[in-house]
Amino acid sequence: MDETRAWNILQIIPAPLGWKAVHCQVTDGGQLEILSRAIVCWALVRSTGGGDVGRTQVRGVVQQSPELAVVGESYNAESVGEDGMGRTQYFLGYDDPEAHKESHYWIKQANGRHKTGTDNRSMKTNGSGGRAETERN
Repeated sequence: MDETRAWNILQIIPAPLGWKAVHCQVTDGGQLEILSRAIVCWALVRSTGGGDVGRTQVRGVVQQSPELAVVGESYNAESVGEDGMGRTQYFLGYDDPEAHKESHYWIKQANGRHKTGTDNRSMKTNGSGGRAETERN
């Protein structure tokens, strides 16, 4: 899921029901879209690539097509836009079922992520400056 890092899974434990990994991506129309995936389990992982080699941390594990994947900071989505380019999805955080975070919280997080310039491609904008309020589960 994270193209810049490789993870060595040291241990896994089941995830309680309701936990989700929340991501955002920019649509062909220039709007931000919020996506969430159920956490299958939690994994204690050690980074074997990227800038944090050897660092251990707890990460969620989600279903990614036919495989399981450790949640990372970003990855190329399976969907392809009208321009033939894959859509990069950026990790926003974990949605705790007891925290009751509403859609507007994740939209605010996505807008902040968008403003930091993490998407290296030029983004199309509409009248809202590319900051739409769409959500998909």
